Amino acid sequence: MVADGAAPQSFGRYLVYEQLGEGGMATVHRAERVGKDGRRECALKRLLPRVAVQQDARRAFVDEGRLTRYLHHPNIVATYESGTFRETAFIAMEYAPGPTLKQLAQHCSVTAGAIPTPVMLNIAAQLCDALDYAHNLRGEDGEPLGIIHRDVSPSNIIVFDGGHVKLIDFGLAKARLRTGEETAVGLIKGKYNYIAPEYLAGELDARADLWALGVVMYELLTCRRLFDGFDDVETMTRVRKLPIPRPSLANPRVSREVDEVVMTALERDPTRRWQSAAAMRDALRSVIAMPRNFVANQVVIDWTTWVFTQQTRTETSGLSPLLPPPPAPPPPAIAPPPAQPRELDETGARYRQLMWRVLAILAAVFVLEMIISRC
Repeated sequence: MVADGAAPQSFGRYLVYEQLGEGGMATVHRAERVGKDGRRECALKRLLPRVAVQQDARRAFVDEGRLTRYLHHPNIVATYESGTFRETAFIAMEYAPGPTLKQLAQHCSVTAGAIPTPVMLNIAAQLCDALDYAHNLRGEDGEPLGIIHRDVSPSNIIVFDGGHVKLIDFGLAKARLRTGEETAVGLIKGKYNYIAPEYLAGELDARADLWALGVVMYELLTCRRLFDGFDDVETMTRVRKLPIPRPSLANPRVSREVDEVVMTALERDPTRRWQSAAAMRDALRSVIAMPRNFVANQVVIDWTTWVFTQQTRTETSGLSPLLPPPPAPPPPAIAPPPAQPRELDETGARYRQLMWRVLAILAAVFVLEMIISRC
Protein backbone atom coordinates (compact mmCIF):
# COMPACT_ATOMS: atom_id res chain seq x y z
CA MET A 1 0.00 0.00 0.00
CA VAL A 2 1.26 3.50 -0.84
CA ALA A 3 1.16 5.87 2.12
CA ASP A 4 -0.47 9.27 1.76
CA GLY A 5 1.93 11.64 0.07
CA ALA A 6 4.33 8.84 -0.92
CA ALA A 7 5.52 8.41 -4.48
CA PRO A 8 3.45 5.94 -6.51
CA GLN A 9 4.80 2.52 -7.34
CA SER A 10 5.46 1.59 -10.96
CA PHE A 11 3.76 -1.46 -12.46
CA GLY A 12 4.33 -1.66 -16.19
CA ARG A 13 2.41 1.22 -17.76
CA TYR A 14 0.67 1.95 -14.47
CA LEU A 15 1.42 4.21 -11.52
CA VAL A 16 -0.07 2.55 -8.44
CA TYR A 17 -1.43 4.60 -5.54
CA GLU A 18 -3.40 3.72 -2.39
CA GLN A 19 -5.06 0.37 -1.87
CA LEU A 20 -8.84 0.41 -2.25
CA GLY A 21 -9.53 -3.10 -1.05
CA GLU A 22 -8.33 -6.68 -0.73
CA GLY A 23 -10.20 -9.94 -1.17
CA GLY A 24 -9.28 -13.56 -0.97
CA MET A 25 -7.68 -13.55 -4.42
CA ALA A 26 -6.54 -10.05 -5.28
CA THR A 27 -5.86 -6.49 -4.19
CA VAL A 28 -7.34 -3.39 -5.82
CA HIS A 29 -5.43 -0.10 -5.97
CA ARG A 30 -6.20 3.28 -7.42
CA ALA A 31 -3.85 3.71 -10.36
CA GLU A 32 -3.09 5.73 -13.47
CA ARG A 33 -2.33 4.29 -16.86
CA VAL A 34 0.39 6.31 -18.57
CA GLY A 35 0.12 6.57 -22.35
CA LYS A 36 0.81 8.86 -25.28
CA ASP A 37 -2.46 10.68 -24.65
CA GLY A 38 -1.64 11.35 -20.99
CA ARG A 39 -2.76 9.63 -17.82
CA ARG A 40 -6.01 7.78 -17.28
CA GLU A 41 -7.25 7.04 -13.78
CA CYS A 42 -8.34 3.47 -13.15
CA ALA A 43 -8.62 0.73 -10.55
CA LEU A 44 -5.90 -1.91 -10.83
CA LYS A 45 -6.79 -5.40 -9.62
CA ARG A 46 -3.80 -7.74 -9.14
CA LEU A 47 -3.74 -11.40 -8.23
CA LEU A 48 -2.08 -12.06 -4.88
CA PRO A 49 1.27 -13.92 -5.13
CA ARG A 50 0.13 -16.66 -2.72
CA VAL A 51 -2.91 -17.28 -4.95
CA ALA A 52 -1.05 -17.08 -8.25
CA VAL A 53 0.63 -20.43 -7.58
CA GLN A 54 -2.78 -22.13 -7.53
CA GLN A 55 -3.58 -23.12 -11.10
CA ASP A 56 -7.38 -23.02 -10.73
CA ALA A 57 -7.33 -19.63 -9.02
CA ARG A 58 -5.04 -18.13 -11.64
CA ARG A 59 -7.20 -19.53 -14.44
CA ALA A 60 -10.34 -18.07 -12.80
CA PHE A 61 -8.69 -14.65 -12.56
CA VAL A 62 -7.64 -14.73 -16.22
CA ASP A 63 -11.17 -15.81 -17.19
CA GLU A 64 -12.59 -12.87 -15.24
CA GLY A 65 -10.45 -10.49 -17.29
CA ARG A 66 -11.61 -12.09 -20.56
CA LEU A 67 -15.26 -12.02 -19.50
CA THR A 68 -15.47 -8.48 -18.16
CA ARG A 69 -14.04 -7.02 -21.37
CA TYR A 70 -17.35 -7.98 -23.01
CA LEU A 71 -19.33 -5.91 -20.50
CA HIS A 72 -20.11 -2.37 -21.63
CA HIS A 73 -23.02 -0.95 -19.65
CA PRO A 74 -23.42 2.25 -17.59
CA ASN A 75 -24.38 0.22 -14.50
CA ILE A 76 -21.39 -2.17 -14.71
CA VAL A 77 -17.81 -1.15 -14.00
CA ALA A 78 -15.93 -1.22 -17.31
CA THR A 79 -12.74 -3.19 -17.91
CA TYR A 80 -10.02 -1.44 -19.91
CA GLU A 81 -7.32 -4.09 -20.10
CA SER A 82 -6.22 -7.41 -18.64
CA GLY A 83 -2.97 -9.28 -18.88
CA THR A 84 0.21 -10.25 -17.05
CA PHE A 85 3.23 -8.18 -16.03
CA ARG A 86 6.25 -9.85 -14.41
CA GLU A 87 4.17 -12.98 -13.79
CA THR A 88 1.47 -10.99 -11.98
CA ALA A 89 -1.98 -11.20 -13.56
CA PHE A 90 -3.90 -7.91 -13.52
CA ILE A 91 -7.16 -6.32 -14.61
CA ALA A 92 -7.39 -2.56 -15.20
CA MET A 93 -10.93 -1.32 -14.60
CA GLU A 94 -12.95 1.86 -14.44
CA TYR A 95 -12.29 3.74 -11.21
CA ALA A 96 -15.66 4.26 -9.53
CA PRO A 97 -15.19 6.26 -6.32
CA GLY A 98 -18.14 6.05 -4.01
CA PRO A 99 -19.53 4.01 -1.13
CA THR A 100 -20.67 0.45 -1.55
CA LEU A 101 -24.22 -0.38 -0.52
CA LYS A 102 -22.69 -2.30 2.38
CA GLN A 103 -20.97 0.85 3.64
CA LEU A 104 -24.11 2.90 3.05
CA ALA A 105 -26.35 0.43 4.90
CA GLN A 106 -23.93 0.18 7.82
CA HIS A 107 -23.79 3.96 8.17
CA CYS A 108 -27.56 4.29 7.85
CA SER A 109 -28.06 1.75 10.62
CA VAL A 110 -26.50 4.17 13.13
CA THR A 111 -27.62 7.48 11.63
CA ALA A 112 -30.60 7.79 9.31
CA GLY A 113 -32.20 4.37 9.65
CA ALA A 114 -33.59 2.44 6.68
CA ILE A 115 -32.91 3.81 3.22
CA PRO A 116 -35.97 5.69 1.90
CA THR A 117 -38.14 3.61 -0.39
CA PRO A 118 -37.80 5.92 -3.46
CA VAL A 119 -34.00 5.76 -3.19
CA MET A 120 -34.06 1.97 -2.85
CA LEU A 121 -36.41 1.64 -5.84
CA ASN A 122 -34.07 3.75 -7.99
CA ILE A 123 -31.07 1.63 -6.99
CA ALA A 124 -32.90 -1.67 -7.58
CA ALA A 125 -34.14 -0.59 -11.03
CA GLN A 126 -30.60 0.32 -12.08
CA LEU A 127 -29.33 -3.06 -10.89
CA CYS A 128 -32.05 -4.81 -12.88
CA ASP A 129 -30.83 -2.95 -15.96
CA ALA A 130 -27.29 -4.22 -15.32
CA LEU A 131 -28.43 -7.81 -14.76
CA ASP A 132 -30.74 -7.80 -17.77
CA TYR A 133 -27.80 -6.72 -19.92
CA ALA A 134 -25.38 -9.28 -18.47
CA HIS A 135 -27.84 -12.18 -18.57
CA ASN A 136 -28.63 -11.60 -22.25
CA LEU A 137 -25.16 -10.72 -23.52
CA ARG A 138 -23.89 -12.64 -26.54
CA GLY A 139 -20.35 -13.36 -27.63
CA GLU A 140 -18.64 -12.58 -30.91
CA ASP A 141 -20.11 -15.77 -32.37
CA GLY A 142 -23.62 -14.59 -31.57
CA GLU A 143 -24.17 -17.28 -28.97
CA PRO A 144 -25.36 -16.37 -25.43
CA LEU A 145 -22.51 -16.05 -22.94
CA GLY A 146 -24.75 -17.38 -20.17
CA ILE A 147 -23.50 -14.91 -17.58
CA ILE A 148 -24.75 -15.32 -14.01
CA HIS A 149 -23.09 -12.96 -11.54
CA ARG A 150 -23.47 -15.29 -8.51
CA ASP A 151 -22.31 -12.61 -6.06
CA VAL A 152 -24.93 -9.85 -6.13
CA SER A 153 -24.50 -8.39 -2.66
CA PRO A 154 -24.15 -4.96 -1.00
CA SER A 155 -20.34 -5.11 -1.05
CA ASN A 156 -20.38 -5.50 -4.85
CA ILE A 157 -22.62 -2.52 -5.58
CA ILE A 158 -21.22 1.03 -5.68
CA VAL A 159 -23.19 4.29 -5.60
CA PHE A 160 -21.15 6.24 -8.13
CA ASP A 161 -20.94 9.95 -8.90
CA GLY A 162 -24.19 11.35 -10.25
CA GLY A 163 -26.28 8.64 -8.58
CA HIS A 164 -25.37 5.88 -11.02
CA VAL A 165 -25.21 2.45 -9.44
CA LYS A 166 -22.33 0.22 -10.53
CA LEU A 167 -22.31 -3.57 -10.25
CA ILE A 168 -18.74 -4.78 -9.71
CA ASP A 169 -16.71 -7.97 -9.31
CA PHE A 170 -17.61 -10.65 -11.84
CA GLY A 171 -14.88 -12.81 -10.35
CA LEU A 172 -17.37 -15.51 -9.35
CA ALA A 173 -19.58 -15.17 -12.42
CA LYS A 174 -20.60 -18.29 -14.31
CA ALA A 175 -20.27 -17.94 -18.07
CA ARG A 176 -19.63 -19.98 -21.20
CA LEU A 177 -16.19 -18.34 -21.51
CA ARG A 178 -14.92 -19.79 -18.25
CA THR A 179 -12.64 -22.81 -18.38
CA GLY A 180 -12.74 -25.64 -15.85
CA GLU A 181 -16.16 -24.61 -14.53
CA GLU A 182 -17.70 -28.02 -15.03
CA THR A 183 -15.03 -29.72 -12.93
CA ALA A 184 -16.08 -27.93 -9.76
CA VAL A 185 -18.99 -30.25 -8.97
CA GLY A 186 -20.87 -29.29 -5.81
CA LEU A 187 -18.86 -26.08 -5.31
CA ILE A 188 -21.06 -23.18 -4.18
CA LYS A 189 -19.71 -19.74 -5.07
CA GLY A 190 -20.92 -16.52 -3.48
CA LYS A 191 -21.95 -15.23 -0.06
CA TYR A 192 -24.31 -17.65 1.66
CA ASN A 193 -26.63 -14.86 2.85
CA TYR A 194 -27.48 -14.05 -0.78
CA ILE A 195 -27.35 -17.50 -2.42
CA ALA A 196 -30.65 -18.75 -3.84
CA PRO A 197 -32.00 -21.93 -2.21
CA GLU A 198 -32.05 -23.88 -5.48
CA TYR A 199 -28.34 -23.15 -5.97
CA LEU A 200 -27.67 -24.80 -2.63
CA ALA A 201 -29.34 -27.88 -4.16
CA GLY A 202 -27.10 -27.73 -7.23
CA GLU A 203 -29.43 -25.91 -9.65
CA LEU A 204 -28.43 -22.54 -11.09
CA ASP A 205 -29.74 -20.07 -13.64
CA ALA A 206 -30.10 -16.29 -13.95
CA ARG A 207 -33.02 -16.21 -11.51
CA ALA A 208 -30.52 -16.82 -8.70
CA ASP A 209 -29.26 -13.24 -9.22
CA LEU A 210 -32.83 -11.95 -8.81
CA TRP A 211 -33.15 -13.79 -5.49
CA ALA A 212 -29.94 -12.07 -4.34
CA LEU A 213 -31.28 -8.69 -5.43
CA GLY A 214 -34.47 -9.39 -3.48
CA VAL A 215 -32.38 -10.01 -0.35
CA VAL A 216 -30.48 -6.76 -0.94
CA MET A 217 -33.76 -4.82 -1.32
CA TYR A 218 -35.18 -6.39 1.85
CA GLU A 219 -32.10 -5.44 3.86
CA LEU A 220 -32.04 -1.86 2.55
CA LEU A 221 -35.73 -1.37 3.37
CA THR A 222 -35.58 -2.85 6.87
CA CYS A 223 -32.01 -2.09 7.97
CA ARG A 224 -31.79 -5.76 8.99
CA ARG A 225 -29.87 -8.78 7.70
CA LEU A 226 -32.26 -11.42 6.51
CA PHE A 227 -30.51 -14.80 6.78
CA ASP A 228 -27.45 -14.23 8.97
CA GLY A 229 -26.62 -17.24 11.13
CA PHE A 230 -23.88 -18.04 13.62
CA ASP A 231 -22.01 -19.95 10.91
CA ASP A 232 -22.36 -20.94 7.25
CA VAL A 233 -24.38 -24.07 8.05
CA GLU A 234 -27.00 -22.13 10.02
CA THR A 235 -27.11 -19.43 7.36
CA MET A 236 -27.77 -22.02 4.63
CA THR A 237 -30.49 -23.59 6.78
CA ARG A 238 -32.15 -20.21 7.14
CA VAL A 239 -31.94 -19.62 3.39
CA ARG A 240 -33.76 -22.92 2.84
CA LYS A 241 -36.38 -22.77 5.59
CA LEU A 242 -36.63 -19.45 7.46
CA PRO A 243 -40.09 -17.86 7.05
CA ILE A 244 -39.59 -14.58 5.20
CA PRO A 245 -41.70 -11.71 6.60
CA ARG A 246 -42.83 -8.86 4.40
CA PRO A 247 -40.53 -5.82 4.63
CA SER A 248 -43.49 -3.68 5.75
CA LEU A 249 -43.66 -5.60 9.04
CA ALA A 250 -40.28 -4.12 9.99
CA ASN A 251 -40.80 -0.80 8.17
CA PRO A 252 -44.44 0.37 8.06
CA ARG A 253 -43.54 2.99 5.42
CA VAL A 254 -43.07 0.23 2.85
CA SER A 255 -46.11 0.02 0.59
CA ARG A 256 -48.00 -3.10 -0.42
CA GLU A 257 -46.72 -2.74 -3.99
CA VAL A 258 -43.09 -2.68 -2.85
CA ASP A 259 -43.76 -5.68 -0.59
CA GLU A 260 -45.01 -7.63 -3.60
CA VAL A 261 -41.96 -6.89 -5.73
CA VAL A 262 -39.58 -7.97 -2.97
CA MET A 263 -41.55 -11.05 -1.95
CA THR A 264 -41.81 -12.23 -5.55
CA ALA A 265 -38.02 -11.96 -5.86
CA LEU A 266 -37.78 -14.02 -2.65
CA GLU A 267 -39.94 -16.92 -3.81
CA ARG A 268 -38.03 -20.09 -2.96
CA ASP A 269 -39.57 -21.84 -5.96
CA PRO A 270 -37.76 -20.20 -8.92
CA THR A 271 -40.76 -20.83 -11.20
CA ARG A 272 -42.76 -18.41 -9.00
CA ARG A 273 -39.99 -15.82 -8.87
CA TRP A 274 -39.47 -13.04 -11.41
CA GLN A 275 -38.50 -14.94 -14.53
CA SER A 276 -36.10 -12.30 -15.84
CA ALA A 277 -34.39 -9.11 -14.73
CA ALA A 278 -36.44 -7.26 -17.33
CA ALA A 279 -39.71 -8.46 -15.75
CA MET A 280 -38.52 -7.40 -12.31
CA ARG A 281 -37.38 -4.03 -13.66
CA ASP A 282 -40.76 -3.43 -15.32
CA ALA A 283 -42.52 -4.17 -12.02
CA LEU A 284 -40.21 -1.74 -10.23
CA ARG A 285 -40.86 0.96 -12.81
CA SER A 286 -44.60 0.53 -12.34
CA VAL A 287 -44.14 1.16 -8.61
CA ILE A 288 -41.78 4.06 -9.26
CA ALA A 289 -44.46 5.67 -11.45
CA MET A 290 -46.77 5.91 -8.42
CA PRO A 291 -46.96 9.22 -6.50
CA ARG A 292 -43.84 10.14 -4.51
CA ASN A 293 -41.93 7.00 -5.49
CA PHE A 294 -39.77 8.65 -8.14
CA VAL A 295 -36.43 10.28 -7.46
CA ALA A 296 -33.80 11.24 -10.02
CA ASN A 297 -30.31 9.76 -9.89
CA GLN A 298 -28.98 13.07 -8.55
CA VAL A 299 -31.29 12.79 -5.54
CA VAL A 300 -29.79 9.35 -4.82
CA ILE A 301 -26.26 10.74 -4.64
CA ASP A 302 -27.41 13.85 -2.74
CA TRP A 303 -29.11 11.69 -0.12
CA THR A 304 -26.11 9.35 0.06
CA THR A 305 -23.79 12.31 0.56
CA TRP A 306 -26.08 13.64 3.32
CA VAL A 307 -25.97 10.29 5.13
CA PHE A 308 -22.19 10.33 5.35
CA THR A 309 -22.22 13.84 6.81
CA GLN A 310 -24.23 12.59 9.79
CA GLN A 311 -22.53 11.49 12.99
CA THR A 312 -23.51 8.28 14.70
CA ARG A 313 -25.74 8.64 17.71
CA THR A 314 -22.94 7.43 19.99
CA GLU A 315 -20.64 10.12 18.62
CA THR A 316 -23.19 12.90 18.85
CA SER A 317 -23.07 14.96 22.03
CA GLY A 318 -25.76 17.37 23.14
CA LEU A 319 -27.99 16.72 20.14
CA SER A 320 -31.31 15.00 19.86
CA PRO A 321 -30.97 11.25 19.25
CA LEU A 322 -33.48 11.63 16.44
CA LEU A 323 -31.51 12.94 13.50
CA PRO A 324 -33.33 15.14 10.98
CA PRO A 325 -34.26 13.43 7.73
CA PRO A 326 -32.76 14.65 4.47
CA PRO A 327 -34.86 17.16 2.53
CA ALA A 328 -37.82 15.36 1.01
CA PRO A 329 -37.71 15.27 -2.78
CA PRO A 330 -40.50 17.29 -4.40
CA PRO A 331 -43.50 15.31 -5.57
CA PRO A 332 -43.39 14.34 -9.23
CA ALA A 333 -44.79 16.94 -11.57
CA ILE A 334 -48.29 16.15 -12.77
CA ALA A 335 -48.72 16.77 -16.45
CA PRO A 336 -51.67 19.03 -17.37
CA PRO A 337 -54.56 17.38 -19.20
CA PRO A 338 -54.19 17.47 -22.97
CA ALA A 339 -55.84 20.40 -24.70
CA GLN A 340 -59.13 19.65 -26.44
CA PRO A 341 -59.37 20.24 -30.20
CA ARG A 342 -61.12 23.50 -31.11
CA GLU A 343 -64.04 21.79 -32.85
CA LEU A 344 -64.79 19.82 -29.65
CA ASP A 345 -64.86 23.05 -27.63
CA GLU A 346 -67.31 24.66 -30.10
CA THR A 347 -69.58 21.59 -30.03
CA GLY A 348 -69.61 21.66 -26.23
CA ALA A 349 -70.55 25.35 -26.19
CA ARG A 350 -73.50 24.79 -28.55
CA TYR A 351 -74.65 21.86 -26.43
CA ARG A 352 -74.56 23.96 -23.25
CA GLN A 353 -76.55 26.77 -24.91
CA LEU A 354 -79.22 24.29 -26.05
CA MET A 355 -79.52 22.84 -22.53
CA TRP A 356 -80.03 26.30 -21.01
CA ARG A 357 -82.79 27.04 -23.53
CA VAL A 358 -84.57 23.77 -22.74
CA LEU A 359 -84.38 24.54 -19.01
CA ALA A 360 -85.74 28.04 -19.61
CA ILE A 361 -88.70 26.67 -21.58
CA LEU A 362 -89.48 24.10 -18.87
CA ALA A 363 -89.36 26.81 -16.22
CA ALA A 364 -91.73 29.01 -18.24
CA VAL A 365 -94.20 26.12 -18.70
CA PHE A 366 -94.08 25.42 -14.96
CA VAL A 367 -94.86 29.09 -14.09
CA LEU A 368 -97.70 29.19 -16.66
CA GLU A 369 -99.30 26.05 -15.18
CA MET A 370 -99.17 27.60 -11.69
CA ILE A 371 -100.94 30.76 -12.91
CA ILE A 372 -103.67 28.78 -14.72
CA SER A 373 -104.30 26.56 -11.69
CA ARG A 374 -104.84 29.63 -9.46
CA CYS A 375 -107.33 31.13 -11.91
